[in-house]
Amino acid sequence: MIDRARAHAGALFLLVASTVANVLAYGYQVVQARLLTPPEYAALTALFGILILESVSSQVIQSATATLAARYRAREQEAALHAFVRRWGLRVGGGGAVLGLVVVVASPLLAASLNLPAISVALLGLALFLALLFTFALGLLQGLARFVWMGTALIAQAGSRLVIGVALVVAGLGVDGAFTGAAAAVGVSVLVAAIPLAALVRAARGADMREELGGAETRFFVLAGVVLLAYAALTNIDAVLARSLLSAEEAGAYAGAITLGKIVLFAPIAVGYLLLERTASAHARGEETERILYLALGFVLLTSGAVAVAYLVAPSFIVPIVVGSQYPETADVVGIYGLAALSNALLNLWIAHFIGRGEMRIGLILALAVGAELVLLFTTVGDAVQMARVVLAVALATQTASVATFLLLRRGRTAA
Repeated sequence: MIDRARAHAGALFLLVASTVANVLAYGYQVVQARLLTPPEYAALTALFGILILESVSSQVIQSATATLAARYRAREQEAALHAFVRRWGLRVGGGGAVLGLVVVVASPLLAASLNLPAISVALLGLALFLALLFTFALGLLQGLARFVWMGTALIAQAGSRLVIGVALVVAGLGVDGAFTGAAAAVGVSVLVAAIPLAALVRAARGADMREELGGAETRFFVLAGVVLLAYAALTNIDAVLARSLLSAEEAGAYAGAITLGKIVLFAPIAVGYLLLERTASAHARGEETERILYLALGFVLLTSGAVAVAYLVAPSFIVPIVVGSQYPETADVVGIYGLAALSNALLNLWIAHFIGRGEMRIGLILALAVGAELVLLFTTVGDAVQMARVVLAVALATQTASVATFLLLRRGRTAA
């Protein structure tokens, strides 16, 4: 029993640490919702939506890095791991610098087209560069099962974002101050994540860059990119478009619902981290991977599901407590949006399972879902409630397609 507890101590710490980080991150959102006016808060929400969309490469890097690192660790391929760290460390650093510069140069055009503060949009470039570095390091920690350090880095990011962001807003810098704090927090987290990886990076400097697995790694990154780009668009495109498709008052109400929905969507994020690492390691050893998937789905359904039900049952009670009384219309939206967030939280687990096994067909389903959501948003939305209904309908349809894909793949493996 003691040995079993020790073996899972890191995973348990990550669950606790991610909960603490989520509380701090959510505290940032709640405090900013009260410090900023509804139109300003809608702008901040849109900025975070854009950051997630533009940094989808960061999500690709973390998931693909974690999967490959877990495989190399499970198969004890140390030389391949060192070559992988060196090769992709250089690519991530160089690519991140170029992408960040492009965003900075294009920031005036982006700010004007999306009706957002120019300084904050320019900061997206810096945030993207730092996010690429952080998620590569986070992916290594995840794949190598260094969950204590992974959790510590997540807490460092969320805590510093809350402290710095709130301080700058109180100082009178408004949306620009809030987003400056978010960008600075990513830099803090990079420094924390670098501490446990220093020895691995030193060992990787002398790695043979002619390692034959390089081509397979690239293909895996590309396929993972398709999957995660589609998922990022599916879960954030409504936040980005809300300011353009809705009135300022309706956009503020929708931003409040998004803030509440993040509890449902992101609270179980550590479960996805663990699921991806466990699935990739077990698959590399030829072991079954379904049991951990079922446990993860059940856990998220119980925890995030309870919050989503609360939004349905008592929205008028919850909304003023969490985001403040200046968002009364949010109560009409949050129940619908909470169900959509729950469906997308479960979808994230399906994606982790598919990526861990190297089964990338889910990318086509997600791409079709994004296209459908865009068409529906531009053709049917007139207010915040209608926008939430579109997001929910697409989320449920995508969830159904993911389950069907899983059953078909499992049947194929059984037949084989």
